[in-house]
Amino acid sequence: MEKMLENYCIKSCLKLKDDGKMRFDLHTHTTASDGSYHPKELIVKAQSIGLGGIAITDHDTTSGLEEGIKAGTDLSIMVIPGIEFSTDWGIDEVHILGYFIDYNNKRLLKLLNVLKRERWDRGKKIVGNLNSFGLKISWNDVITAAKGGVVGRPHIGQVLIDNKSVSSMKQAFDLYLGKGKPGYVSRFKLTTQQAIEEVKYAGGVPVLAHPGLLKQSEIVKDMLVWGLEGIEAFYPQHTRKQQRLFKKMGESYNLVLTGGSDFHGEKRYSNQLGSIAIPLKTILALKERRGGKQYYGNS
Repeated sequence: MEKMLENYCIKSCLKLKDDGKMRFDLHTHTTASDGSYHPKELIVKAQSIGLGGIAITDHDTTSGLEEGIKAGTDLSIMVIPGIEFSTDWGIDEVHILGYFIDYNNKRLLKLLNVLKRERWDRGKKIVGNLNSFGLKISWNDVITAAKGGVVGRPHIGQVLIDNKSVSSMKQAFDLYLGKGKPGYVSRFKLTTQQAIEEVKYAGGVPVLAHPGLLKQSEIVKDMLVWGLEGIEAFYPQHTRKQQRLFKKMGESYNLVLTGGSDFHGEKRYSNQLGSIAIPLKTILALKERRGGKQYYGNS
């Protein structure tokens, strides 16, 4: 199985012919974190809308990658193994995407187990806070909402929607789950430098996610010292002006210009799969930054 996955991920992008029409969505989530599609379901949907491939970039977990890549092999859809780390840098929450990671890397798996436990403990504390505030919400319902994936605030928000405590995910965060609200609990996060270094240690290519959501975009320059290799210039919430800004910034710093929808599912957020998609040449550029190393191993 591992050899098949290795061959697929390394060779498939080289076999594809760039006809100028093939497009790839490099920012998607599955039920392994806070998406509503199982990995195989996501690949089927990608195929149905004509995408050439996607990157699965679940939050702080790689548990959906094997199923997703296997489905990609079966359906001839390229699936790039990825991840998305949440980090703190001053007043900003900075997200780092990692592409072409070795998801069997022992050091990476050990780190992800720590992050999973931290998310689990945080979730329980949030539920406790909400109960103390007078909301009836069950931890077992949250686990059910997570569908076996890493527990996050959106799962708690979904339970609040299901039990009629709120009418939408936005309302759940605005009233109860956002920073400073009754249920909020801060959680352990990597520093931005640590996230970039961990992606590189696992053989991946670190990319700054949705820079337009940052309060201080000038911090991109500082990340170059730690090994940042790309910037998500194209994102649903970026204005055209921001896209031009980040394109110019990426070109100035010799970064790969990436893009993706940040798809979580139709009911979870408004961003739709394939709404932002990039050409094959971007995949090849990411692969070049990978340095030609093996994508899989057990280091």
